[in-house]
Amino acid sequence: MPSPSRNPSKSTERAAPDKRETLRRISAAARREFATKGLADARIDDIAQAAGVTKQLVYHYFRSKEELFACVLEDSSATTMGELVAVELDHLAPRDALRTLLNHMIRPYCDPMLSALAQEGIRYHESHATPRNSFVDLAPELKHKMRSVLARGAQSGDFRANVDPNLFLAAAAQVTTSAFVSRYTVVTLCGLDVANADDAYTWRRFAVDFVLAAVECERSDQHPLTRPDAPPKTPPDEA
Repeated sequence: MPSPSRNPSKSTERAAPDKRETLRRISAAARREFATKGLADARIDDIAQAAGVTKQLVYHYFRSKEELFACVLEDSSATTMGELVAVELDHLAPRDALRTLLNHMIRPYCDPMLSALAQEGIRYHESHATPRNSFVDLAPELKHKMRSVLARGAQSGDFRANVDPNLFLAAAAQVTTSAFVSRYTVVTLCGLDVANADDAYTWRRFAVDFVLAAVECERSDQHPLTRPDAPPKTPPDEA
């Protein structure tokens, strides 16, 4: 009978946590590198050094820099989309449910690193044939959530009935999050830099109210489409 130190199953059990921790360090270092420098200028040498591993070990797990980048995008997508589709909305009135969903769309992009990765990800997906990922796999659940909220709102008389839910979802996602991946455009056109917390709050509130206004049957003065006189020192959690 082999000794415990030579038992393959025991060795695997001990090695698995080490491998997971190594992959975690590589992924975290790669995320910072890609967010800071972009895909083109990121260097595997720097990622390996930041992760405390050799370049050869990085290439042992990932065949290329592009594959590593795709894995970083997938990890971010799995987290953000997973949290988004998990949001409970059925207990909320339609207006509150839509506001909550929109605020959860925006929330991850308040992380500057994710915003930078999103910019790189757009360019990457437009120029590469990428395999299925969490964004694609979870999109049907997100579509279902939006369709359900709009249907409940139409039934209650809060929302217009003649709204295409998929077109509305795509437009809402663009309106609410685009400022975080196109900061230059927003700074130039309206003077808001969403890297600043107060400006991010102003954009978030305006964008969510703008989207709500597109489907509400009656628009009240409760949420005017104007800038607030002054953002609160600690912006409230509107989700």
